[in-house]
Amino acid sequence: MNGIKPKQFAPLRFSKINSWIGWNHLCFAFQAVLKRLRRQRRVPVVLQMNAVECGAACLAMILNYFGRQTSISECRERCGVGQHGLTAQTIAKAARNYGLRVKAVSIEPADFKYVQLPAIAHWNFNHFVVVERWSATKFEIVDPAAGRRRITAKAFDAGFTGVVLMLEPGVQFERRRGTGKRSWRHYLKYVLDKPGLLVQILLASLFLQVLGLALPIFTQVLVDQVLPFRITNAMNILAIGMILLVLTQLVISYLRAALLIYLQGRLDSQLMLGFFEHLLTLPLRFFQQRTNGDLLMRLGSNMIVRETLTGQTISTILDGTFVLVYLGILLTWAPLFGGIALAIGMFQVALLLGTTRRTHDLVQRDLAAGAESQSYLVEALAGIVTLKASGSETRAFDHWSNLFYRNLNVSLERNHFSASVGTVMTALRTFSPFVMLWVGAHGVLDGTLSLGAMLALNALAMSFLTPLASLVSNGQRLQLIGAHLERLNDVLQAEPEQDPRLVRSAPPLTGRIELKSVDFRYDPHAPLVLRDVSVSIEPGQKVAIVGRTGSGKSTLAKLLLGLYTPTGGELLFDGAALQSLNYATLRRQFGTVLQESFLFSGSIRQNIAFNDPSLSLEQVIEAARLAHIHDEVTGMPMGYETLLAEGGSSLSGGQRQRLALARALAHKPSVLLVDEATSHLDVMTERLVDQSLSALACTRIVIAHRLSTVKNADLILVLDEGEIVERGSHEELLDKRGSYTALIRGQAEIETTRSTLLEMASDTKQHILCAGGSGGYCQVNNSKMQSDGSRVILR
Repeated sequence: MNGIKPKQFAPLRFSKINSWIGWNHLCFAFQAVLKRLRRQRRVPVVLQMNAVECGAACLAMILNYFGRQTSISECRERCGVGQHGLTAQTIAKAARNYGLRVKAVSIEPADFKYVQLPAIAHWNFNHFVVVERWSATKFEIVDPAAGRRRITAKAFDAGFTGVVLMLEPGVQFERRRGTGKRSWRHYLKYVLDKPGLLVQILLASLFLQVLGLALPIFTQVLVDQVLPFRITNAMNILAIGMILLVLTQLVISYLRAALLIYLQGRLDSQLMLGFFEHLLTLPLRFFQQRTNGDLLMRLGSNMIVRETLTGQTISTILDGTFVLVYLGILLTWAPLFGGIALAIGMFQVALLLGTTRRTHDLVQRDLAAGAESQSYLVEALAGIVTLKASGSETRAFDHWSNLFYRNLNVSLERNHFSASVGTVMTALRTFSPFVMLWVGAHGVLDGTLSLGAMLALNALAMSFLTPLASLVSNGQRLQLIGAHLERLNDVLQAEPEQDPRLVRSAPPLTGRIELKSVDFRYDPHAPLVLRDVSVSIEPGQKVAIVGRTGSGKSTLAKLLLGLYTPTGGELLFDGAALQSLNYATLRRQFGTVLQESFLFSGSIRQNIAFNDPSLSLEQVIEAARLAHIHDEVTGMPMGYETLLAEGGSSLSGGQRQRLALARALAHKPSVLLVDEATSHLDVMTERLVDQSLSALACTRIVIAHRLSTVKNADLILVLDEGEIVERGSHEELLDKRGSYTALIRGQAEIETTRSTLLEMASDTKQHILCAGGSGGYCQVNNSKMQSDGSRVILR
């Protein structure tokens, strides 16, 4: 017996183990079994919500595999997922924080025989996947973007970059059952909000089920007592009773349907409004990491969840109750009938449980592919002018069609799988009555059952199997809803940018703003974008922020608005810290024109009065005059009632900028913040607008590349690589002959070059095409000239 390998032992009674093998053999056998089970265990699929989350999704899969149930939302926060995703180093650091031992290696695909799986592999230089199984000819991977896949070794080698993270539980690793919030609670609170309505629906449904018990009773009475004795009067009484029952069922069914429609209407309004309201409270970073099409799909998921709650939740409660009632009656009346019905029912339940994971994975993949397809469609329609201007319609169609067919293939795969499961369920429902009839017929022939009892038992068995089948069907729907809930959880569990209970409304601002050693970085692992920024802005001052492209000017503007939170330092408004003030009440006192200012569908008047719809037409006109757009608006056929297309695409760039400026001025802000607000205007119009703004009493913060607009500023801040390198008035900065002087000189040389070329064109009547400044080129007829910033060289 000692020569037998542990894995060859037959199952033994515990009382004989000590006498047959030693404890060391038992432990070795147990470890072998665990190892075999571990090899058979599969990595739970966690799909990414957007392209930058693949690393966080892979880490979540590894943690779930080792027994710590973790959501992608938690991993996203622990990893600090930013706009540019994660690196292998960042994933390894987060994994160690969870108590995992991590070993990063660089290998060839053939070396995976030495890798402890599952492991995280770097893929296509911009993606991470989990390698689950390996052989010399194929790899099984779990792709956060597409789910579980089996690919050839050649295909894996084409995408594999050589970087692998091997992970295993360390001493400090803690296994944990699921503790994440589920959004079922969020949705159920709306259903339970009207308990009286819910009770009425439940009572109506209960009464309908009770009426359903009358059919077996009528059947037995008719067959066993009425027909054998030819009691004609009883036939008439039974017929009248059945008619009354049917009419009662019709009335109750109609009332129940009306109550359900009312409940659905309430849920639709509450769910959609609540979801969108929460969505609007989320920080800007949330929207920068997700596409519009994806968020639109999640809004649609609310409707699917609502249908499940109203259509299936109540029926599931009743079906579950009556399954137990009918089963109890069957087992009491005829144990054989009850046992057979129970066996058929358990097979249906086993089929449901066996297909749960596969169904969930397919639905997740379907939703992810659909979101990607819809996102690109929304993006293409938003950029239709650019597509047409570049003649790229065909390329855009090809790209979207690839995404569409990918989504279609996943949908077909899911539908085929659902159809296969549905076919088995249908076969069971078809086969069950014949089994019951066959068993009942034998009972009648044996004399153990009367014909009426046999028919009644058949009806009861069907009454048991029908709600059980409904329960299984509802279980399949819940599998679909689970994938929708995961995507909705990503929004519902996201923290708002502020808790309104912990902040106070911003008081009327005087315009005093102070920044003390402010630092900022977009991601926890990214370099600082702003570094040690300190400045004091007094009420009524005009402060200009200038610098090269990418120096951090627009980022600083978003910090002032609370769209980003400083990584370090303090930002004060009239002495109050930014984080202590309600962002919405603070922003309403700003007049803001950002580089990407958006015009909404509606009239010009509605767009100008967007911040305060109660503004009168006179106030709207006053703001338009300040922005020097009034004359152009009155020249339009419908004046201020002229309807704008989405984004103001029917207007020129300069008109859109001036309308955005008028919107910022209409509610008389305490602080006016403009970021390249006049970049599309000609020099003359820009001067007129600047003169109008100079008469305002509010604090003005101007970000500009065209330095001629900032010469009259009280304070000019020069940013370079996120730091204020110079500050002062125009004259003071020129005297320093530093960065500001270099910017002025560069723009002056560009303007001189352009003026020279325009004079040449005027004198020689030649066509001139200019592009760029220093290092740019100009085309004069067929002669090409190069500008080095100070002169034009004829080529």
